[in-house]
Amino acid sequence: MASGSKVSRRGFTLIELLVVIAIIGVLIALLLPAVQAAREAARRSQCTNNMKQIGLALHNYHDVQGSFPLGWTTYAPFDTACAIPAHNQTMFAAILPQMEQSTVWNAVNFAFPAGSSSGALYLGVLPGSVQSTAYGTKINSYICPSDSRNPAPAQNVAAGVNNAYSQSSYAGNAGTWDIFRWWYGCAGSPTRWIDPTGPFGQDYLFKLADMRDGSSNTILVGETSRFKNDPDTNFNEWNRGAWFGSALGSRLQVLALTGVKINANPVQGDVPAASYNTDFYRPQNELMGQFGFRSQHPGGANFLMGDGSVKFLKDTTNMNTFRAVGTAAMGETVSGDAF
Repeated sequence: MASGSKVSRRGFTLIELLVVIAIIGVLIALLLPAVQAAREAARRSQCTNNMKQIGLALHNYHDVQGSFPLGWTTYAPFDTACAIPAHNQTMFAAILPQMEQSTVWNAVNFAFPAGSSSGALYLGVLPGSVQSTAYGTKINSYICPSDSRNPAPAQNVAAGVNNAYSQSSYAGNAGTWDIFRWWYGCAGSPTRWIDPTGPFGQDYLFKLADMRDGSSNTILVGETSRFKNDPDTNFNEWNRGAWFGSALGSRLQVLALTGVKINANPVQGDVPAASYNTDFYRPQNELMGQFGFRSQHPGGANFLMGDGSVKFLKDTTNMNTFRAVGTAAMGETVSGDAF
Protein backbone atom coordinates (compact mmCIF):
# COMPACT_ATOMS: atom_id res chain seq x y z
CA MET A 1 0.00 0.00 0.00
CA ALA A 2 1.38 3.37 -0.98
CA SER A 3 2.58 5.65 1.77
CA GLY A 4 -0.05 8.19 2.82
CA SER A 5 -3.04 6.21 1.42
CA LYS A 6 -6.30 6.24 3.47
CA VAL A 7 -8.21 3.16 4.71
CA SER A 8 -11.94 3.36 4.10
CA ARG A 9 -14.16 2.56 7.21
CA ARG A 10 -17.87 2.01 6.67
CA GLY A 11 -20.22 2.97 9.55
CA PHE A 12 -23.98 2.58 10.16
CA THR A 13 -26.20 4.75 8.12
CA LEU A 14 -29.13 6.48 9.85
CA ILE A 15 -31.60 4.17 8.13
CA GLU A 16 -29.73 1.07 9.31
CA LEU A 17 -29.68 2.40 12.87
CA LEU A 18 -33.41 3.08 12.80
CA VAL A 19 -34.08 -0.42 11.48
CA VAL A 20 -32.02 -1.99 14.30
CA ILE A 21 -33.87 0.11 16.91
CA ALA A 22 -37.20 -0.91 15.41
CA ILE A 23 -36.25 -4.61 15.52
CA ILE A 24 -35.17 -4.31 19.15
CA GLY A 25 -38.46 -2.58 19.95
CA VAL A 26 -40.45 -5.38 18.34
CA LEU A 27 -38.46 -8.01 20.23
CA ILE A 28 -39.08 -6.20 23.54
CA ALA A 29 -42.79 -5.90 22.73
CA LEU A 30 -42.93 -9.64 22.08
CA LEU A 31 -40.87 -10.53 25.14
CA LEU A 32 -42.52 -8.26 27.72
CA PRO A 33 -45.90 -10.07 27.86
CA ALA A 34 -44.06 -13.37 28.24
CA VAL A 35 -42.04 -11.96 31.15
CA GLN A 36 -45.17 -10.55 32.78
CA ALA A 37 -46.96 -13.88 32.32
CA ALA A 38 -44.03 -15.73 33.88
CA ARG A 39 -44.04 -13.37 36.86
CA GLU A 40 -47.80 -13.78 37.34
CA ALA A 41 -47.41 -17.57 37.11
CA ALA A 42 -44.81 -17.38 39.88
CA ARG A 43 -47.07 -15.18 42.02
CA ARG A 44 -50.02 -17.50 41.49
CA SER A 45 -47.85 -20.48 42.45
CA GLN A 46 -46.83 -18.70 45.67
CA CYS A 47 -50.49 -17.92 46.38
CA THR A 48 -51.28 -21.61 45.93
CA ASN A 49 -48.52 -22.51 48.40
CA ASN A 50 -49.92 -19.98 50.90
CA MET A 51 -53.33 -21.60 50.70
CA LYS A 52 -51.90 -25.10 51.07
CA GLN A 53 -50.13 -23.94 54.22
CA ILE A 54 -53.42 -22.51 55.54
CA GLY A 55 -55.13 -25.81 54.69
CA LEU A 56 -52.50 -27.81 56.54
CA ALA A 57 -52.83 -25.48 59.53
CA LEU A 58 -56.63 -25.85 59.58
CA HIS A 59 -56.39 -29.64 59.49
CA ASN A 60 -53.72 -29.70 62.19
CA TYR A 61 -55.96 -27.48 64.33
CA HIS A 62 -58.84 -29.90 63.68
CA ASP A 63 -56.69 -32.85 64.75
CA VAL A 64 -55.95 -31.17 68.09
CA GLN A 65 -59.27 -29.46 68.84
CA GLY A 66 -61.69 -31.86 67.17
CA SER A 67 -63.16 -29.19 64.90
CA PHE A 68 -62.16 -26.30 62.68
CA PRO A 69 -61.90 -22.90 64.39
CA LEU A 70 -64.82 -20.49 64.57
CA GLY A 71 -64.93 -18.21 61.54
CA TRP A 72 -65.08 -15.39 64.00
CA THR A 73 -66.36 -14.92 67.53
CA THR A 74 -69.06 -12.38 68.31
CA TYR A 75 -70.84 -11.97 71.65
CA ALA A 76 -70.29 -14.11 74.70
CA PRO A 77 -72.72 -17.07 74.78
CA PHE A 78 -74.14 -15.94 78.13
CA ASP A 79 -74.84 -12.39 76.93
CA THR A 80 -78.62 -12.02 76.68
CA ALA A 81 -78.67 -8.32 75.83
CA CYS A 82 -75.70 -7.88 73.45
CA ALA A 83 -74.17 -5.74 76.20
CA ILE A 84 -70.67 -7.20 75.90
CA PRO A 85 -68.64 -5.86 72.96
CA ALA A 86 -68.24 -8.38 70.16
CA HIS A 87 -64.78 -9.92 70.31
CA ASN A 88 -64.45 -10.55 66.56
CA GLN A 89 -61.43 -12.83 67.00
CA THR A 90 -60.89 -14.84 63.82
CA MET A 91 -60.06 -18.26 62.44
CA PHE A 92 -56.77 -16.88 61.11
CA ALA A 93 -55.74 -15.80 64.60
CA ALA A 94 -56.71 -19.21 66.00
CA ILE A 95 -54.39 -21.11 63.63
CA LEU A 96 -51.31 -18.93 64.15
CA PRO A 97 -49.42 -21.72 66.03
CA GLN A 98 -50.10 -24.11 63.14
CA MET A 99 -48.81 -21.40 60.75
CA GLU A 100 -45.52 -21.37 62.71
CA GLN A 101 -46.43 -17.99 64.19
CA SER A 102 -46.48 -18.95 67.88
CA THR A 103 -44.76 -15.71 68.88
CA VAL A 104 -47.60 -13.67 67.39
CA TRP A 105 -50.21 -16.01 68.86
CA ASN A 106 -48.70 -15.65 72.34
CA ALA A 107 -49.03 -11.87 72.04
CA VAL A 108 -52.80 -12.07 71.39
CA ASN A 109 -55.09 -11.62 74.39
CA PHE A 110 -58.10 -13.71 73.40
CA ALA A 111 -60.00 -12.51 76.48
CA PHE A 112 -60.22 -9.07 74.81
CA PRO A 113 -61.88 -8.01 71.57
CA ALA A 114 -59.65 -7.87 68.49
CA GLY A 115 -60.29 -4.14 68.27
CA SER A 116 -62.91 -1.44 68.56
CA SER A 117 -64.88 0.33 65.85
CA SER A 118 -66.04 3.16 68.12
CA GLY A 119 -63.27 3.64 70.64
CA ALA A 120 -65.29 1.90 73.35
CA LEU A 121 -63.34 0.70 76.36
CA TYR A 122 -63.30 -2.92 77.49
CA LEU A 123 -62.38 -3.50 81.15
CA GLY A 124 -61.19 0.09 81.20
CA VAL A 125 -58.79 0.00 78.23
CA LEU A 126 -58.92 0.22 74.46
CA PRO A 127 -58.86 -3.35 73.07
CA GLY A 128 -56.83 -2.18 70.10
CA SER A 129 -54.02 -1.10 72.40
CA VAL A 130 -53.97 -4.53 74.04
CA GLN A 131 -53.74 -6.31 70.68
CA SER A 132 -51.50 -3.87 68.80
CA THR A 133 -48.25 -5.86 69.10
CA ALA A 134 -49.75 -9.05 67.68
CA TYR A 135 -52.19 -7.58 65.20
CA GLY A 136 -49.78 -5.11 63.71
CA THR A 137 -47.61 -8.02 62.55
CA LYS A 138 -47.48 -8.81 58.86
CA ILE A 139 -47.97 -12.53 58.12
CA ASN A 140 -46.55 -13.14 54.65
CA SER A 141 -48.41 -16.42 54.22
CA TYR A 142 -51.70 -14.52 54.54
CA ILE A 143 -50.93 -12.22 51.59
CA CYS A 144 -51.10 -13.19 47.91
CA PRO A 145 -48.13 -11.73 45.99
CA SER A 146 -50.52 -10.47 43.28
CA ASP A 147 -52.60 -8.55 45.82
CA SER A 148 -52.11 -4.78 45.97
CA ARG A 149 -50.61 -3.41 49.15
CA ASN A 150 -52.79 -2.17 51.98
CA PRO A 151 -52.10 1.56 52.44
CA ALA A 152 -53.50 1.66 55.99
CA PRO A 153 -51.13 2.59 58.83
CA ALA A 154 -49.98 -0.25 61.04
CA GLN A 155 -52.01 1.25 63.87
CA ASN A 156 -54.95 3.63 63.66
CA VAL A 157 -54.05 5.92 66.56
CA ALA A 158 -55.60 9.03 65.01
CA ALA A 159 -59.11 7.53 65.08
CA GLY A 160 -58.90 7.04 68.84
CA VAL A 161 -59.32 3.29 68.66
CA ASN A 162 -55.67 2.20 68.46
CA ASN A 163 -56.65 -0.75 66.24
CA ALA A 164 -53.81 -2.53 64.52
CA TYR A 165 -54.22 -3.50 60.86
CA SER A 166 -52.66 -6.53 59.23
CA GLN A 167 -53.47 -7.34 55.62
CA SER A 168 -54.84 -10.62 54.32
CA SER A 169 -55.81 -11.90 50.88
CA TYR A 170 -57.96 -14.82 52.09
CA ALA A 171 -61.30 -15.48 53.76
CA GLY A 172 -63.20 -18.45 55.12
CA ASN A 173 -66.16 -19.76 53.15
CA ALA A 174 -69.49 -18.92 54.81
CA GLY A 175 -71.51 -20.48 51.99
CA THR A 176 -74.64 -19.08 50.36
CA TRP A 177 -76.78 -17.73 53.20
CA ASP A 178 -76.80 -14.17 54.49
CA ILE A 179 -75.86 -15.12 58.04
CA PHE A 180 -74.84 -11.56 58.89
CA ARG A 181 -78.23 -9.87 58.83
CA TRP A 182 -80.24 -12.96 59.83
CA TRP A 183 -79.83 -14.12 63.42
CA TYR A 184 -81.84 -15.26 66.41
CA GLY A 185 -81.13 -12.11 68.41
CA CYS A 186 -80.23 -11.76 72.04
CA ALA A 187 -83.42 -10.61 73.78
CA GLY A 188 -84.07 -13.06 76.61
CA SER A 189 -81.76 -15.77 75.32
CA PRO A 190 -78.07 -16.16 74.50
CA THR A 191 -76.96 -14.53 71.29
CA ARG A 192 -76.99 -16.94 68.37
CA TRP A 193 -76.53 -16.44 64.66
CA ILE A 194 -78.06 -18.75 62.09
CA ASP A 195 -75.75 -21.50 60.93
CA PRO A 196 -73.90 -20.98 57.64
CA THR A 197 -74.14 -23.36 54.70
CA GLY A 198 -70.35 -23.24 54.39
CA PRO A 199 -67.78 -24.47 56.91
CA PHE A 200 -67.22 -21.11 58.65
CA GLY A 201 -69.55 -18.67 60.33
CA GLN A 202 -70.00 -16.61 63.46
CA ASP A 203 -69.67 -18.65 66.65
CA TYR A 204 -70.08 -21.80 64.54
CA LEU A 205 -68.11 -25.01 65.08
CA PHE A 206 -67.69 -27.26 62.05
CA LYS A 207 -66.15 -30.72 61.85
CA LEU A 208 -64.87 -32.78 58.95
CA ALA A 209 -67.62 -35.29 59.69
CA ASP A 210 -70.14 -32.54 58.93
CA MET A 211 -68.77 -32.16 55.41
CA ARG A 212 -71.29 -34.56 53.92
CA ASP A 213 -70.97 -33.19 50.37
CA GLY A 214 -67.39 -34.49 50.29
CA SER A 215 -64.15 -32.75 51.24
CA SER A 216 -62.98 -32.49 47.62
CA ASN A 217 -66.25 -30.74 46.69
CA THR A 218 -66.34 -28.20 49.51
CA ILE A 219 -64.51 -24.88 49.67
CA LEU A 220 -62.77 -24.05 52.94
CA VAL A 221 -60.99 -20.80 52.07
CA GLY A 222 -60.87 -18.54 49.02
CA GLU A 223 -59.11 -15.40 47.88
CA THR A 224 -60.44 -11.99 48.88
CA SER A 225 -57.79 -9.63 47.57
CA ARG A 226 -58.20 -5.90 47.54
CA PHE A 227 -60.01 -4.38 44.60
CA LYS A 228 -57.97 -2.30 42.19
CA ASN A 229 -58.24 1.32 43.37
CA ASP A 230 -59.99 0.03 46.49
CA PRO A 231 -61.68 2.97 48.25
CA ASP A 232 -61.13 1.40 51.70
CA THR A 233 -57.68 1.58 53.23
CA ASN A 234 -58.01 -1.24 55.78
CA PHE A 235 -59.57 -4.15 53.89
CA ASN A 236 -58.95 -7.07 53.99
CA GLU A 237 -57.49 -7.88 57.45
CA TRP A 238 -56.92 -11.33 58.97
CA ASN A 239 -57.08 -10.15 62.57
CA ARG A 240 -60.62 -8.76 62.95
CA GLY A 241 -63.84 -10.32 61.75
CA ALA A 242 -66.35 -7.75 60.63
CA TRP A 243 -69.48 -6.86 58.72
CA PHE A 244 -69.52 -3.09 58.90
CA GLY A 245 -69.87 0.11 56.94
CA SER A 246 -67.22 1.27 54.51
CA ALA A 247 -66.86 3.58 51.52
CA LEU A 248 -68.85 0.97 49.56
CA GLY A 249 -71.59 0.42 52.13
CA SER A 250 -71.67 -2.78 54.20
CA ARG A 251 -68.71 -5.03 53.55
CA LEU A 252 -67.42 -8.41 54.67
CA GLN A 253 -64.04 -9.21 56.12
CA VAL A 254 -62.50 -12.60 57.07
CA LEU A 255 -65.54 -14.47 55.67
CA ALA A 256 -67.05 -14.37 52.17
CA LEU A 257 -70.09 -15.79 50.35
CA THR A 258 -70.36 -18.07 47.32
CA GLY A 259 -73.67 -16.47 46.38
CA VAL A 260 -71.62 -13.81 44.56
CA LYS A 261 -69.82 -14.32 41.25
CA ILE A 262 -66.05 -14.77 41.39
CA ASN A 263 -64.22 -11.48 40.75
CA ALA A 264 -67.43 -9.46 40.68
CA ASN A 265 -66.78 -5.73 40.97
CA PRO A 266 -67.94 -3.92 44.10
CA VAL A 267 -71.30 -2.17 44.01
CA GLN A 268 -71.69 1.18 45.71
CA GLY A 269 -74.25 0.99 48.48
CA ASP A 270 -75.76 -1.72 50.63
CA VAL A 271 -77.95 -4.68 49.71
CA PRO A 272 -81.49 -3.26 49.35
CA ALA A 273 -83.71 -4.11 52.30
CA ALA A 274 -86.28 -5.50 49.88
CA SER A 275 -83.83 -8.22 48.86
CA TYR A 276 -82.96 -9.40 52.39
CA ASN A 277 -83.27 -13.14 52.37
CA THR A 278 -81.51 -15.95 54.15
CA ASP A 279 -80.34 -17.13 50.73
CA PHE A 280 -77.92 -14.43 49.58
CA TYR A 281 -77.86 -15.76 46.03
CA ARG A 282 -80.45 -13.68 44.29
CA PRO A 283 -80.01 -11.96 40.91
CA GLN A 284 -79.65 -8.52 42.47
CA ASN A 285 -76.96 -9.73 44.88
CA GLU A 286 -74.68 -11.93 42.77
CA LEU A 287 -72.73 -8.95 41.39
CA MET A 288 -72.01 -7.33 44.77
CA GLY A 289 -68.31 -8.16 44.80
CA GLN A 290 -67.63 -6.78 48.27
CA PHE A 291 -69.39 -9.84 49.72
CA GLY A 292 -67.72 -12.43 47.49
CA PHE A 293 -64.40 -14.01 46.57
CA ARG A 294 -62.00 -12.20 44.24
CA SER A 295 -58.35 -12.07 43.29
CA GLN A 296 -55.98 -10.04 41.16
CA HIS A 297 -55.06 -13.09 39.11
CA PRO A 298 -56.40 -12.86 35.56
CA GLY A 299 -59.51 -14.93 34.93
CA GLY A 300 -60.34 -16.39 38.33
CA ALA A 301 -59.22 -17.05 41.90
CA ASN A 302 -57.61 -19.77 44.01
CA PHE A 303 -59.71 -21.83 46.43
CA LEU A 304 -58.66 -24.22 49.19
CA MET A 305 -60.84 -27.33 49.25
CA GLY A 306 -61.70 -29.47 52.24
CA ASP A 307 -59.24 -32.18 51.23
CA GLY A 308 -56.34 -29.70 51.29
CA SER A 309 -56.07 -29.29 47.52
CA VAL A 310 -56.07 -25.85 45.89
CA LYS A 311 -58.10 -25.27 42.75
CA PHE A 312 -58.22 -22.26 40.44
CA LEU A 313 -61.85 -21.49 39.64
CA LYS A 314 -62.52 -19.30 36.64
CA ASP A 315 -64.72 -16.26 37.05
CA THR A 316 -66.95 -17.79 34.37
CA THR A 317 -67.72 -20.77 36.63
CA ASN A 318 -71.41 -21.63 36.51
CA MET A 319 -73.12 -20.11 39.53
CA ASN A 320 -75.04 -23.30 40.35
CA THR A 321 -71.72 -25.17 40.45
CA PHE A 322 -70.07 -22.44 42.53
CA ARG A 323 -72.92 -22.45 45.00
CA ALA A 324 -72.75 -26.26 45.23
CA VAL A 325 -69.04 -26.31 46.14
CA GLY A 326 -69.71 -23.43 48.52
CA THR A 327 -72.00 -25.52 50.70
CA ALA A 328 -70.83 -28.35 52.93
CA ALA A 329 -73.88 -30.51 53.53
CA MET A 330 -76.72 -29.46 51.23
CA GLY A 331 -76.59 -32.66 49.16
CA GLU A 332 -75.70 -31.13 45.78
CA THR A 333 -73.98 -33.40 43.27
CA VAL A 334 -71.00 -31.88 41.48
CA SER A 335 -68.79 -33.71 39.01
CA GLY A 336 -65.05 -33.23 39.26
CA ASP A 337 -64.79 -31.68 35.79
CA ALA A 338 -67.47 -29.05 36.51
CA PHE A 339 -65.02 -26.72 38.28
